[in-house]
Amino acid sequence: MPNSSGRPTTKPDPSRGAREQLSFDLLRLREYREWTLDELAAKTGLSRATLSAATQGTTCPSWETMTKYLTACGEDPDAWRPRWEMVAEQHQRDNAGLPQDQQQREAFRRIKPEEIQTLHGFAVALRQLKVWQNQPTYGRISRTAARAGFSVRGTTICNAFGGTKLPTESALLGVLVGMGLNQEDPEIADWLEARRRLEAAAVEQQVFTALEASEDAPAAEPTTSPTRVSSMVAKILPPQRRSASHHQQQ
Repeated sequence: MPNSSGRPTTKPDPSRGAREQLSFDLLRLREYREWTLDELAAKTGLSRATLSAATQGTTCPSWETMTKYLTACGEDPDAWRPRWEMVAEQHQRDNAGLPQDQQQREAFRRIKPEEIQTLHGFAVALRQLKVWQNQPTYGRISRTAARAGFSVRGTTICNAFGGTKLPTESALLGVLVGMGLNQEDPEIADWLEARRRLEAAAVEQQVFTALEASEDAPAAEPTTSPTRVSSMVAKILPPQRRSASHHQQQ
């Protein structure tokens, strides 16, 4: 994406490490809102150079920069603080006054699965959990999952953390176990429920979009009839869930 001067912005490679991933996510926040560096500078009071450096992945931004950047983008800085602390330099942590003790660090707020409302939030919460689990590499996650009987490829893990696609239940279980969660941990059930909630919302949105698109087309029956909705749900839902959906409509 070009900056306001017309030159392309250097994008960090999130696969290279936690610092690059942090910068990449900051850049996505700005790009999602389609703001130029000048527009973000006006909102944060920071210079274009400072903002550009924060999203290139070559250095870790100060906590002051993080706070102003995230606040301007409507994000909760506290939710990002543990990730920042993991990649910040010693002097940056000292200046920010953040605790270095792991037990104290866990006092900082982390997004809980039951609070997740969007696919982006799902990915952010997963990445926060990864920080809490001492930043295991994708390879380590895959190997740990395999020992527990889950086959999770690196691309699947990358998609889960990147928020590009909602993982399947099996893939999510593999990622969670691969990061060190016990299969009996109650938090795993919370994660699975959050995933089901997002999946249901996506299906509902697809049905709504399909109904809207067909409003102008001739129809043999009202667009809101149970038969019409059932046929659209049948095209979207996996086969094993169609019978449950049909039963609910009876």
